[in-house]
Parts: sequence; C-alpha cells; structure tokens
Amino acid sequence: MIMRKLMSGLLAAALLNVVPALVSAETRYITDQLHVPMRSGKGNGFRILHRGLPSGTELTVLEDAASEGWTRVRTPGGTEGWVRRQYLVSEPVAKLKLASAEANLARFEKMEGNLGGEVRRLEEENSQLNSSLSAAQQQTQNLTTELKALKTLSSDAISLNERHQKLLHQHELLKQEKIMAEAEIQRLSGSESQRWYLFGALSVAVGAILAMIAPRVRPRKRHSEWAN
Repeated sequence: MIMRKLMSGLLAAALLNVVPALVSAETRYITDQLHVPMRSGKGNGFRILHRGLPSGTELTVLEDAASEGWTRVRTPGGTEGWVRRQYLVSEPVAKLKLASAEANLARFEKMEGNLGGEVRRLEEENSQLNSSLSAAQQQTQNLTTELKALKTLSSDAISLNERHQKLLHQHELLKQEKIMAEAEIQRLSGSESQRWYLFGALSVAVGAILAMIAPRVRPRKRHSEWAN
C-alpha cells in the first residue's frame, strides 16, 4: 500500500512537471475583440501592462490558470502578463484566416501563372524537339540511302577494278605476244635477207665461173671443103 502511494505521488509529480512544459509550447490568439488589456496579475485590480492587445495578436502561453479564468502570456515584443482566458482561442481569428487565405490565393495564382508560362515554354520546347527529331530522322533516312548507294558504288568499283586488272593483264600478255611476234618477224626477215644474199652470191659466183669457162669452150672451126 505504501509503495503504491509512493508510485502515485511520483507519477503526479512527473505529470506536474510535464504539464507546464506542454502548456508553454502552446500558442493562443486574441479573439475578435477590439482591445484586450494585459495586467500584472490574475485579476482586474492588478496594474495594466498593456492598454489593449489588438485582435489577432499572437501570444505565447506561459501559465494557464483555467480555474481562475486567467492565462499568463508573452507578446511578440517580450512583454509578459495576464489576460482573460475568454479572449484567447487556439486558432487564428477570421481576419487572420482571411488574410492568410488571400495571401495563399495570391501565391497560388502567381504559381498558376508561372506554371502556365512554364507549360507554354515546355510545349514550345517539345515542339522544337519534335521538329529536331523529324529533321534528324529525315537526315538519318537520307544517310541510309546514301550509304546504300555508296555500298552499291563500292561493289561496282570493286568489280570495275577487277575487270581493269584483268584487262591490264591481258594487255601485258598482248604486248608480250606482240614483242615476240615482232622478234619472230625480224628473225624471219633476217633469214630471208640472208637467203637472198646467198642466192645473189651464188649467182655472182656462177656467173664468174661461167665467164671463166666460156672462152675456153669455143666450137671448133670446120675445115671447108672448098679449102681442100
């Protein structure tokens, strides 16, 4: 029993230490009142520290005396004091909500305008890219056609080169045959000339021999019967 009471006391102490920390992190706003006074203590008899906080003022909660109807707060300027809880709300007032909504609307409209311009820019870029792609595809097709033509020409050129080499070889063979034929003709011509020279020499020799023999071979004179 004693141990249970001790644990309950420790738990309550821990909760008391945690609650102020949680409360100090909260934020409250002045309700839609014209001015809310801030006093130095929890009661209307305490000294006024601020004549009137305008509605929508953001306050930091330092201590919440809910049973007494007062809350100690701190202003954005650093002034600390007590105000009535009835003037505090957990959310911004309608005026602040409207201003925030208008600001968000303006921001969204600006973003929409920027997005519209960005969309148009992207559409233009897309159109340009499509045009570039079409041009590239057409160029690729032209290059493919030219490549095929070059391959055909290359094959024809190879065939022509082979034919040219064959013709050169045949030409060389014909030249060799021509040279051989000319040599044969010259050889035959030389042999014929030598033959005629030989015939001529023989003719001259025969003529000379005949010339030498002819005087010696003269017919004898017949003795005339009249001479007897």
